[in-house]
Amino acid sequence: MKKKLLFVIPNLMGGGAERVLVNLVNALDKEKFDVTLLSIFDCGINKSDLSDAVHYRCIYKRQFRGNSRLFALFSPEKLHDMFIKETYDVEIAFLEGVAARIVSGCTKKCTKKVCWIHTSVAAPDVFVKGFRNLTEAQSCYQRFDAAVCVSQSVKQDFDRQAGPDATVLYNPLDGEKILTKANENATLLVNDGLPSVCAVGKLEPVKGFERLIPICAALRSAGIPVRFYILGEGSAFGALSALIGKYDVGDLFSLSGFQENPYAVMAKCDVFVCSSRREGFSSVTAEAMFCKTPVVTVDVPGMRELVGDCGLICENNDEALYNALKTMLTDGQLRAQCAARAFARVQQFDRQHAVGAIEEFLWDL
Repeated sequence: MKKKLLFVIPNLMGGGAERVLVNLVNALDKEKFDVTLLSIFDCGINKSDLSDAVHYRCIYKRQFRGNSRLFALFSPEKLHDMFIKETYDVEIAFLEGVAARIVSGCTKKCTKKVCWIHTSVAAPDVFVKGFRNLTEAQSCYQRFDAAVCVSQSVKQDFDRQAGPDATVLYNPLDGEKILTKANENATLLVNDGLPSVCAVGKLEPVKGFERLIPICAALRSAGIPVRFYILGEGSAFGALSALIGKYDVGDLFSLSGFQENPYAVMAKCDVFVCSSRREGFSSVTAEAMFCKTPVVTVDVPGMRELVGDCGLICENNDEALYNALKTMLTDGQLRAQCAARAFARVQQFDRQHAVGAIEEFLWDL
């Protein structure tokens, strides 16, 4: 008999966790699992990649302002009763916050509840996001039968905050798809011989993209003009555009928007950079490693497990990031070594390996 699974996520926008979930539900063995994906809001580019074998449900057709305040008016139990009518063997909150709050409200004894943690929750404000307060967050997370963290670093922070002994399961990546798309043309790139750096993610403060703009200016002042391409969209677009103007790097720094195929750009840039203030397991960094692109990253949770000695990991400050980028950009031999090592290392995250571990975990619940 198949095991019925329900994955709950706020939306299927262009973020890493959303892309990971679509890859995962598509790859799960449909002979063993009957899979439903419930998106709170019916929006997001990743929806188009869902397999027909996955049941798709949504609660609201559009995202609306004030939804967090609205949800906070109701208890987790009430939200669950309102939004989830069917009975499942396992319900999985695939992101922290509101999805976890809803799933924690399940009172059916026949249903196992799982929370999937994608980012460090060491900071109290991150841990309580989507909940009324710290007490409610701790209470809700303790109702889960199991917790999954995407890296050892995330697990350590979550265990300290929530108590349960979480399981580490790495995000599965579709290596074959990445490599195929990496070979496609990247028309947005300027082919003028200048070295190029790319970064990918939502244009939000947590991604730290604003740090790269003065670095771009400093590299030019040091006689190393470099083209920067930031792929993604989000609320920080205006602030980033203003900063580009302030540092007068509009000829070198491009906010390139959301790209259906970011891999073609990643594969053709000289360096991939992660400037995040906070991460859990950076799927996009792993994707860059699949594209054989040398990685420079600040030291955020998950990077030492993922990148190891296959790239440059620097302290999480602007000066260290500048120095690491300068080193990678000016040392061709280092770039070649990092590219080769990274591609070999990242194979462990290919979905044919990672999905098997996830299937075993879900089946044994």
